[in-house]
Amino acid sequence: MKQKAILYIRVSTDEQAEKGYSLKHQQERLERYCEFQGIDIVATYQDDHSAKTFERPQFQNLLSSLKKRREAASLLLFTKWDRFSRNAGDAYGMINQLRKLGVDPQAIEQPLDLNIPENKIMLAFYLAAPEVENDRRALNTLVGMRRARKEGRWLTTAPKGYRNCRNEANQPIIEPNKDAPLVRLAFEELSKGLLDIEAVRRLVNGKGLKVSRSAFWYLVRNPMYCGKLFIPAWKDEEATYVRGIHEPLITETLFNEVQDILSGRKKNVPAKNTRHEALPLRGYLACSRCGRPITGSASHGNGGKYYYYHCQASLGCKERFKATEANAAFINYLQTFKAKEDVLNLYSLIIEERFKRAKTTKSTESKDAQVKIEKLATRLKNAKEMMLDGEMERSEYKEIRAELEPEIERLKKAQTTINTVEDDYQLYGRKGLSILKDLATIYASADLQRKQQIQGAIFPEKLVYSENIYRTKTLHPLFEVITTTEAAFGGNKKRKGQHFADLSCQVAPRVENSNLLLEDLLDLCPLLGITG
Repeated sequence: MKQKAILYIRVSTDEQAEKGYSLKHQQERLERYCEFQGIDIVATYQDDHSAKTFERPQFQNLLSSLKKRREAASLLLFTKWDRFSRNAGDAYGMINQLRKLGVDPQAIEQPLDLNIPENKIMLAFYLAAPEVENDRRALNTLVGMRRARKEGRWLTTAPKGYRNCRNEANQPIIEPNKDAPLVRLAFEELSKGLLDIEAVRRLVNGKGLKVSRSAFWYLVRNPMYCGKLFIPAWKDEEATYVRGIHEPLITETLFNEVQDILSGRKKNVPAKNTRHEALPLRGYLACSRCGRPITGSASHGNGGKYYYYHCQASLGCKERFKATEANAAFINYLQTFKAKEDVLNLYSLIIEERFKRAKTTKSTESKDAQVKIEKLATRLKNAKEMMLDGEMERSEYKEIRAELEPEIERLKKAQTTINTVEDDYQLYGRKGLSILKDLATIYASADLQRKQQIQGAIFPEKLVYSENIYRTKTLHPLFEVITTTEAAFGGNKKRKGQHFADLSCQVAPRVENSNLLLEDLLDLCPLLGITG
């Protein structure tokens, strides 16, 4: 009596594209085998799905058919065991299920008599090998993507405001698209605190940025918009953030302000009309009488508006003074913050020394990278020669090239980064020190936002204004050391005429012991509006 068989053919889309597997080729092999062995073909099922699980449409139809029509066939034939499954655990369970239905699964190119116990060892090998291959491919993909992520590259679908493209080296990158201004607008509106998050979403949606509620929440929480990429923890590596190579749509300061509002760390609905060109000091002053925050408003009279800073009348305090006088007095106050030339020169020398050491380190790293690049290039050249001489298969050479070329490209990129001398520290060190020479002029010509940035940067606590004089308890640490005004030294007039050697003693130990100079500059300069 002739045996009856069901043919099962499977190939994934990737296998067709990369390895040339073909459904038609498998079917021809199986049909010739059945013809030679005298086996009747009952049905043929074809799947275009991965073999990681048995949740494949046609295989499930095959299984359903066998359950309905028992003894319809005694064999399930396929070319190799990896066509049947690439998961050893699931495969053993399915083999048992099929054999209970009276069907014996067989690979015609890897035949096994499963009634012989020793053959189960070979079965284990046939099933485990493709699973290991799958796991290795998945691990290589994960490691490759993680490495690319550490290099600052965004690899998945571009988020709102960006589009996927490729750079000169044909590597996937993202760049801003037509939605970028609307994404930027969303962050700017949220930072003002005048609208809640849903109102902002409706605002940008109305202008053309189509985004759902949940997607918008993710958008405004995503640090990639300020240029940072999140690297999740893996094995013994801790989670961290890296600087992305894509163009950020917003500043890190703006992103942090929005996060503070969304997290409730900052009041999300400011008082009405808190920002006005005529009242730049509103919110930065404390009452000299009661210590409460000073506000400000306009008063109408003599056919015009006159602006005043004042304490809140509802609290019973009558402190009140003209805004024009207070604003002018503040500019005069800033003029007292004189950074002496010898102190700035000392700081410049310290920064220069830091960069000389950094440059030496960078030179060594660049040379090490070049040695690795040349070594990998030699390996690639040798492999090519072996392939041309017939000592290596073309497929082996392709695998070696696919592994070495990306690593060479990565090292070249790292070398370019190492050789970049003009970085943030140098930029801030040069511009940051120069801006301290004439703060009053810079403040007077600044717009409202930058004026308030300067105020908040220099004075961590509120100022007290009384009788045309400003007082403060604390200054930014950098100003406490670098300026020679009485206010900067807490009112000690004796310090006003210090010798350079005294200042050197004051400055150098602070930098040497705590290493805060560059950190202070990096903290202060963005607040003063100095950017790269």
